[in-house]
Amino acid sequence: MVADDTIGCDVCVVGAGPAGVAAALRLVDIGRDVCILARAPSGENRRWESLTPGALRILNALGLGAALAHAQYQLSHVATVNWGGAVNRADHAAANVLIDRAFFDACLIDAARRRGVRVLAPAAAGRPQHIGNGWQVPITAREAITSVHATHIIDASGRKALTGGRRGRLSPVTLALCAHWRGRPEEHNVTRIEAAADSWLWSASFADGIRYATVFVDPRKLRVSGDTPTETFLAAVSGSSLCWDGALASTVTACDASATCITRAPSMDGIIAVGEAAFSLDPLSSQGIQRALVDGQQAAIVVNTLIAHPERRDIALAFHAERQAEASDRDRSMCQSLYREQAAFNPSPFWSRYCEPDTLPEHQPRPSLPIYGLRLETKLRLSPQVRLEEVAVVDGDVIALAPALVHPNLDRPVAFLAGRSIGSLLARASSGIAAGSLRADWAADLLPEGEALKSIQWLWQRGLLIDNAAKDANDC
Repeated sequence: MVADDTIGCDVCVVGAGPAGVAAALRLVDIGRDVCILARAPSGENRRWESLTPGALRILNALGLGAALAHAQYQLSHVATVNWGGAVNRADHAAANVLIDRAFFDACLIDAARRRGVRVLAPAAAGRPQHIGNGWQVPITAREAITSVHATHIIDASGRKALTGGRRGRLSPVTLALCAHWRGRPEEHNVTRIEAAADSWLWSASFADGIRYATVFVDPRKLRVSGDTPTETFLAAVSGSSLCWDGALASTVTACDASATCITRAPSMDGIIAVGEAAFSLDPLSSQGIQRALVDGQQAAIVVNTLIAHPERRDIALAFHAERQAEASDRDRSMCQSLYREQAAFNPSPFWSRYCEPDTLPEHQPRPSLPIYGLRLETKLRLSPQVRLEEVAVVDGDVIALAPALVHPNLDRPVAFLAGRSIGSLLARASSGIAAGSLRADWAADLLPEGEALKSIQWLWQRGLLIDNAAKDANDC
C-alpha cells in the first residue's frame, strides 16, 4: 500500500534533461505510468549549446519539434574552425540550431507534462532505498509529497549521479569556463571552434554584439598560476585570433567537462543510469544532447523489458551496458583523432596529454570491394568467415534475442538489414545463387526491389557475400 504522501508509479525518472525526458516520453507512449522528478532551475550562468542534425531528427521523432519551436533558439548558417593549423569556414545550407539550454530543458519538461508524464518540479531526490519489489525515493517538493514508490528507477540526474558509484575518467581532467560577452556587432549566428596553445574555445555570436563562449582548460593551470576562472577566461579570449573588443556581460562559471564513466554501486544494482549519470562524452564531439536522447530511449525499452519480460533481465541490462560502452568508445576514438591532429601542429603539454598511444584494432577490415565486380549474373555464396550468433536487439518496445551476422569486416554484429531480420534474408542466400535471382527473391516478399539491390551491394562490398568461384584463401 502506498501512503498518502507517496506517489506510486511504474517508473520514476530522476532528472528532466534530454535523457530523462526522452526515457519518460518513450515509456508513456508504451503505456507505462511514469513520474519524473525535476530539480529547481540552476542559478548558474545560462549556457548555449549546438544541436546536431541527428539530435534534431530524434527530437522530431519523439514529437518534440513543437517544444523546440517554443524554446529560445537561434539558427546558425556559418561555422568556422581553426584547428591543426588550418582555418575552415563552412556555410550550411540547412541551419544548425543554437539553444539556450535552460529554456530548452524547460520546454522539454512542459512537453512531457502535456504528454501524460507526471512531473514533480521542483523536486530534490534523495538516495533510493530498495523496498520489496520496488524502490522508495525520498523527495523534497513543494507539494505535500515526501516520496515516490516505483517498480523501476531511471537515474538521469547528471554528473552528480543520484545513485552514486565509482567515477572513472575517460579523458584528462578538463575545466569548462563559460560566460557571455558584449562587444561590437559583427556577423551574428556564427559558431566558432579555435585551438590555442593551452586551451580551446567554442563560441557563438548573436545580434547586438552578444557572444557566448566556453573555454576548455587544464584546471591545474589555475592552481599553478593562482589565476581565477575569470582571469583565465579573459586571458584565453584575448589570445584568440578573433576580435574580442568589449567586456564580460556575465559572471564566468566553471564546471567539469571531462569525459567520464560511472560504475554503479552494488546496492543500486537494477537502477538504470542514463545520460551523464552513466557517462559523459568529450565536449569536442558536440554529441552530448544527441547521445542523451538516444540513451534515454534505449533505457526506456530496457525498463519496459524488465517489466514485461522479467526473465530477460540479464539480456536487457547487458544490451544497455554494451550500447553505452560502444557510444563512449566511438566518441573517444573520434576525439583522439582530432586531438592528435592539433598536437601534431602544436605539441604543447596541454595537447599531448590528450593523445593516447595508438592501438591497433583486433581485426584489420579490408577496404570495401569495388561494386563493379558485382553483376546480376554473379553467382554468390556466404563468406566462410560469416557466422550467425544470437544477440540482444531492440524488437519493438522490448529487448529480445535475434540472429545476427558476425564477420571481421563488421564493427559489431548486424541483426537487421533494411529493416528485415538478417536471418530471414540470409536463409535465401543459398550457395551459387545469382545476384539477380537473390534480388528478385528478396523483392518478392521481403524487401522493395531498390532496397534488395542495395542490401546485396552492401553485403558484397564488405566481403560478406562473395563470388562463388572465389577461393576461400582470398577471403581474409
